[in-house]
Amino acid sequence: MWLFTGLLLGGFIVGLVWLKGQSIDVGGEWVGAKPDHPPQGKASPDKRIETPAPTKPKPRFDFYEMLPKMEVVVPDDELDHEPPPAAPGSASTPAVYLLQVGSFRRTEDADRLKAQLALLGFEAKVVSARISAQDTRYRVRSGPYRHKDALNQARKRLADNGFKGIIVIRVEGDG
Repeated sequence: MWLFTGLLLGGFIVGLVWLKGQSIDVGGEWVGAKPDHPPQGKASPDKRIETPAPTKPKPRFDFYEMLPKMEVVVPDDELDHEPPPAAPGSASTPAVYLLQVGSFRRTEDADRLKAQLALLGFEAKVVSARISAQDTRYRVRSGPYRHKDALNQARKRLADNGFKGIIVIRVEGDG
């Protein structure tokens, strides 16, 4: 019994001495390769080591900062206003509303979304848009809706089925 207690107490003391040897203040010189980040803590009074403040690493992708700045949100209350006025000099041309549900680089993806919308009872079209000489987008649009009530009902049905549509206002005659 006394032997076991002595071994346990001796092991505890050796553990404390080992932990004390791991302290930053003891020794002063690094053994082996220096760490990537210097230790954070109090510097010993005789050796003042100035460590630069850690800098925030540069993000690997820039779009995390760019996209929120470029986002355009159309508020719901803006739909309560009349459509934009017709161009001066033209007869009063009524505006129609479209819901753009997606925009894709590949036609297969746009056709897949169009089929999903057809299963939900939406009539949708795939419209190609040339963004640049090398980039063409395929937009999936539902509509046209002539009245705001029909537009809001379609938006609600889309939202209930997990789709989010943005509103596109088109003055008839624009194509």
